[in-house]
Amino acid sequence: MSENSPINLDSFKLIISREKLLFLESYSRQNISQESCAILLGKRTENEFLVLETILMENDEKSYIMFTINEDKLFSVYKKAESMNLSVVGIYHNHPAHPVPSITDKKYMETNPVPWIINSTITNESKCYIYYDSQGVRDVDIVFTD
Repeated sequence: MSENSPINLDSFKLIISREKLLFLESYSRQNISQESCAILLGKRTENEFLVLETILMENDEKSYIMFTINEDKLFSVYKKAESMNLSVVGIYHNHPAHPVPSITDKKYMETNPVPWIINSTITNESKCYIYYDSQGVRDVDIVFTD
């Protein structure tokens, strides 16, 4: 995109390899007794988020309806990202329901305005969302690199 190109805020894209997303979905199915979660590292260019690394995280809640990540472990991920010259470009977790943000998700999406992939363990469908300023939660297109 050239320097003078306008940013298209009508469309956000999360770019990820099919292999990485299938790995995350498989991990969710293997750990169905609790919400699985992962941090996605990569690069952001305007409204595109390129996922280069996925880091599985432990769900401190041990709950199938919510997740929390230990602050020290999360800080370690941010340090790792910085050392790799990457950023946190997304959060992944699953729901034992349809892949839409819960009220709790929306609250945390506002403070973590990166794409959130939500996988349904009942339909195995993954959808992606982002909290964007005053517009609230918006859909994000998932685009595969391969």
